[in-house]
Amino acid sequence: MIVYHWMEAHHPIYCCLTDGSGGAATSRLSSTTRLLNTIGASAGPIYGRYSDRHVYRLLLERRVDVFVGLAKELASSLEEAGVDCVAGDAVEGFNPAHDVCRLIIDGAVLMVRRRTGREVRNYDFLLDGLHEPSYPGSIVVRLDDVALERKLAAARAYTEMRPEVEGALSRYGRQAFAMECLRPAGTSLYARFEHERPEYEHHGEKRVTEGRYNEIIRYRDHVRPVINAIEDAAG
Repeated sequence: MIVYHWMEAHHPIYCCLTDGSGGAATSRLSSTTRLLNTIGASAGPIYGRYSDRHVYRLLLERRVDVFVGLAKELASSLEEAGVDCVAGDAVEGFNPAHDVCRLIIDGAVLMVRRRTGREVRNYDFLLDGLHEPSYPGSIVVRLDDVALERKLAAARAYTEMRPEVEGALSRYGRQAFAMECLRPAGTSLYARFEHERPEYEHHGEKRVTEGRYNEIIRYRDHVRPVINAIEDAAG
């Protein structure tokens, strides 16, 4: 929903790693499919393949092979479809599954470039922060009132996300969503987690204290190995 208007304009092939079930273990894929149909986008070959819990388990079990395989699969799909521009989740540290999506995208783009010599433009966008045109080379989309209303109506119609939508509107106001900013991507954003812990570690510790989790996903122990494995596979 964050880059809804950009998607309206470009009708992309849409890939998603998980079904959006989160801790509730209830898939959101049917709502996502309805949204894609509304804006003329199409589901890609990687589409809600895992539950969120499954991805967390793969990370905890250090199944780097699975994530390398996903990067290779995505690279092959980008080649076959002749894709020259990719946009996806930014590294923000609030959810390890979103950050791993960025790893897979970056790895796939690098694989395409090294196999074919063809450049694929690679952008990221924030899911947990306000969009600001602060990065050189960003794509900035400004919505007029009609486009903004259409975006907010679509967001509210996505039933499973409506509480999050209303919460964001309450915090930031509707005009905050009248800008969509896609930034040139770079895995260097991970560098800060070599020196500071991501939010998902703090959240995990809290859940362990509450007795809701038994284990915590750590950047160094579980995400960093995925970075290394995908970089090695990309050559």
